[in-house]
Amino acid sequence: MENHLNGTKRRIPKQDRSIQNRDKILEAGIKLFSEKGYYETTTNEIAKVAGVSIGSLYSYFKDKDAIFLSILDDYHKRFLSFFHEQDEDLSYELYVRDMKQWLKNLMVKLLEIHEPVKKLNREMLIMYYSKPQVARIMDTQTERIRTMTMSFIARFGSSVDDMETTSAIIVDFITTVIDRILYKENDNLDKENIIEAAVDILAKYFS
Repeated sequence: MENHLNGTKRRIPKQDRSIQNRDKILEAGIKLFSEKGYYETTTNEIAKVAGVSIGSLYSYFKDKDAIFLSILDDYHKRFLSFFHEQDEDLSYELYVRDMKQWLKNLMVKLLEIHEPVKKLNREMLIMYYSKPQVARIMDTQTERIRTMTMSFIARFGSSVDDMETTSAIIVDFITTVIDRILYKENDNLDKENIIEAAVDILAKYFS
């Protein structure tokens, strides 16, 4: 089967071997983008690390951009799956019963998502300002957390006047905490203590 995106024919993998080849290309892309950076990585290098021919690579992806965006799209889907409404660790019932545990669960889940690709995240942040497609995907992730946070604030019956602004500030705060844990590698502060301190600050705000 072929994909006629942008007037070009790209193979959509159906057989196990084709799917494996595509996955190998994406895994190689993640490795190289994380180690060398997006701009210093070539499709020839990706094909070599993936163990496929350059022709095979181009049968799945038209260029390096397409590989990076596919990686980002897969990451985005995994991200959204963590925040499914049926997730017991982030349920409304837990929020009402134990808000501090709910907040802790949120931060732990964010760390679980970002930890495996934290080096790649650096490239995402760099490309956020140069690639509109990257910015859209990352903005969608941020908006998903903000909307979820705002809905829980509203359902909890908080007296906050401007929930939209408040939820945005809370998300910014949580993002800063996550980034501190992930990227301040020389920081002597314990990860668990950082999370506990952040949860205490947020809980006191809503108490």
